[in-house]
Amino acid sequence: RNQPLLVLAALTCLIPASAHAAGTLCGVIRDAATLAPIPRAGIFLRTPPGAYTGLNTATDATGHFCLSGITPGTYDIEVRVDDYRLAYRKNVVVTDDVSGVEIPVVPLPVRFAPPAPNPAVHAARLAFSLTEAADVRLQVFDAQGRRVIAWREEHLPAGSHAIAWDLRDAAGRDVPTGRYFVQLEALGVRVTRAIS
Repeated sequence: RNQPLLVLAALTCLIPASAHAAGTLCGVIRDAATLAPIPRAGIFLRTPPGAYTGLNTATDATGHFCLSGITPGTYDIEVRVDDYRLAYRKNVVVTDDVSGVEIPVVPLPVRFAPPAPNPAVHAARLAFSLTEAADVRLQVFDAQGRRVIAWREEHLPAGSHAIAWDLRDAAGRDVPTGRYFVQLEALGVRVTRAIS
């Protein structure tokens, strides 16, 4: 069963006395089930109509983040984490302090590990896991968006799976050195990873 992630952000705004001074928003992102910190989560500040403010940061290895240079007002916080659905916390008021903000983030039913090794020399392992049985499609595209090779697996069971790519195209020819994109589709989700 999918356990939702909960972004537990104890947010603090430090705003000097001047009404035009910028504030700093800090918090922590944790997994709701394990309370483990979530590193490398992207934090983006938006206006309530959804416009991007240009302010963003990412959590560190301990799941903490701080976002500075915020003009006092009302904002939406957008959180992006690999293999998790996009999350929003709306109407966060930045005044002299904000605390107790929680954002639920639901894990995707598909996890797609980065290809390994990367850069690849003779072959690459494309590993993924499914929360339930599904049809799976894996495709590799070159930097121009042309499909190089594709695999389709029907009725894979829930659990971990891997495909070895020998760095050849659909005709069996070695692919030139360069940047490629591996796309996984399953359970209504599409995830793309880069490989060199």
